[in-house]
Amino acid sequence: LIVYSHTTTDMVVTKEESPWSVLPLWIPIGMIIMRILVGLSGHSGEGEDHNLEAAYGGDYEAQRHWMELTIHLPIQKWYFYDPSYWGLDYPPLTAYYSYLCGLASHYWMGSETVALFDSRGYEEAMHKVFMRWTVLLVDCTVYFTSVIALTWRLSKRFESNNRKRVFVCMVLVALAQPGIILIDHGHFQYNTMSLGLALWSFHFMTVSSKSFFPKVIGAFLFCMALNFKQMTLYYAPAVFSFLLGKCCAVDFFKRFSFLGITVIFSFALLWWPFYFYADAEVGGLQSLMQVMLRLFPFQRGLFEGKVANIWCALSVKPLSLRKRIPQSAQPILALLLTLSFFLPACYKTFIRSKSRTEQKKKIVTQDVEESDLRLLLLSTSCSALSFFLASFQVHEKSILIALSPLSLLFVDYPNFISWFCVLTTWTMYPLFTIDKLESTYFINVSTFLVIVSISKSILFEDDCTTERTILPEAAHRLMFKVILPFTNISMVCLHVIECLVEAPTRLPDLFPVIWSIIGCGLLFLSFTITTLLCFKDEFVSKGSKID
Repeated sequence: LIVYSHTTTDMVVTKEESPWSVLPLWIPIGMIIMRILVGLSGHSGEGEDHNLEAAYGGDYEAQRHWMELTIHLPIQKWYFYDPSYWGLDYPPLTAYYSYLCGLASHYWMGSETVALFDSRGYEEAMHKVFMRWTVLLVDCTVYFTSVIALTWRLSKRFESNNRKRVFVCMVLVALAQPGIILIDHGHFQYNTMSLGLALWSFHFMTVSSKSFFPKVIGAFLFCMALNFKQMTLYYAPAVFSFLLGKCCAVDFFKRFSFLGITVIFSFALLWWPFYFYADAEVGGLQSLMQVMLRLFPFQRGLFEGKVANIWCALSVKPLSLRKRIPQSAQPILALLLTLSFFLPACYKTFIRSKSRTEQKKKIVTQDVEESDLRLLLLSTSCSALSFFLASFQVHEKSILIALSPLSLLFVDYPNFISWFCVLTTWTMYPLFTIDKLESTYFINVSTFLVIVSISKSILFEDDCTTERTILPEAAHRLMFKVILPFTNISMVCLHVIECLVEAPTRLPDLFPVIWSIIGCGLLFLSFTITTLLCFKDEFVSKGSKID
């Protein structure tokens, strides 16, 4: 299908065309089919009743349970109800979406699917189909559209006869991300809602306009993303730095006030019911505090499971870092280390955002738009990687937050981006083994690699683009000719060893620990490269090739 699109004779894009008219219909259809096929496999916690009522299932049961509790309990009880059994610990917008899905399940699929308490562990086949479609709905309507809109803008600088090829390749690579597909449509989550809202917010924040209103819309959408999944906070330092630069360039007080009012209004819109309808004996403020405590459970400790970040990697024996640091000091140390990671990139983002706004009249509007968008995508990925590597209470699935914006820059850094996409999926492999998604994992990664390979051949064969130099020439060759290929071989070898060698009984977590340590090192390398990219000032103007 990619080759067919490549050989289509009418490849010239006119100024009047939109991405919706240029994009071949088979691409969204093919991506939807990929997701449906993954959905036919198992989900997290399927059939797992560990003889403990509180331990039944995984994220699938958690999401179904939230539908159950939101439609049966008054809103003031949502964040207080039975924390021992998948207590609601996502922000209000997730709770409202669970409420709507719960109503649909109750009336369309039967009341038994979401009966309070009695439906715990409900895994009937047709209801699984319903649950899968609730994920597919937000994926197609929110994430697909945001990816298409942003990749269309990023392809503008290419000549019209090359633009469609570049656009199609960018959309394919961004939508075929195996990590996102496996987590949302296999493991079962709704990450594409928050990721899609965040990408839409980036779109409006970087649209060139004489009015500041598009950036206000972007701030509102970003607040919606935050209120769907709190881990979207990983983007916040970069987003704040970018918008602060826009405010400092001109009319600081006016612009900053607009943004502040937008943030307050957005949160008030979603949070006021928990204050207004709070029980008298609890009080409105205590009710809001309960929501906050559910969203940020510091009592859970520095990390859970075997996640590929610094704290987990350094807590392996004999280092045992977590045991050596007082528990009360762990959040502070995590905060300081995270700050030290993202501050350089955020500072550069602020300076460049401010300077571009000041010089806007001297620069072609389209160049400013693309440059701002690329800057924001890079800085948000860098900020997300900082949080993933160093912050408190990190989950393995949070790496998707760094992956999503960076995957849109495939045409600029095809070798690095394709490697990073595979790496992020590889780091989550221990989770996929728990979910019994190993075969689905290998099929999806292989499919993605085929798409990347064909896309690269189209781009390089037609001279649409060349690999952008990230490092000095000698270091660049070392990185992409030696280091990254070696890491690819290492990841494959570890898979082979894990299949052929059984972990000793005294070290049952041997392979997850190895994944954690090596994954942490490779993600730190990715963070370093992404930070360097944020410091590159040169961006390509329309019609030029990438150096």
